[in-house]
Amino acid sequence: KGIMTPKSAKKAVSAGASAIVVSNHGGRVLDQCPSTAEVLPEIVEAVDGRCKVLVDGGIRDGLDIFKALAIGADAVLMARPFVNAIYKGGEQAVIEMVARLEFELKDAMSMCGAKKIKDIDKSMIRIK
Repeated sequence: KGIMTPKSAKKAVSAGASAIVVSNHGGRVLDQCPSTAEVLPEIVEAVDGRCKVLVDGGIRDGLDIFKALAIGADAVLMARPFVNAIYKGGEQAVIEMVARLEFELKDAMSMCGAKKIKDIDKSMIRIK
């Protein structure tokens, strides 16, 4: 966890990692640290399918999940939204949040013509 450069990703793969987590630890490590979305595409390209790429940081809703998958993540991780939900409303708030995330992701997929998660690709979003 904490991979933020192609060089680090390649080093992890060389060391035998079967998966890496692209994470800036909430951007609290260094001022002006890039977002995970900014570095994810070049890291995905660098590992070239040799390991799974998970992304953590800045994922707050179903559209964020969609975008992360579109730019190459194999999966997303979310912690802070779940912590906030559990403290706000306990188990019920978490259940509602998961339902909202599912709805938002399915809605984005539907609008972009993705019937399955595997169908999501970068042609469905605009990258600057």
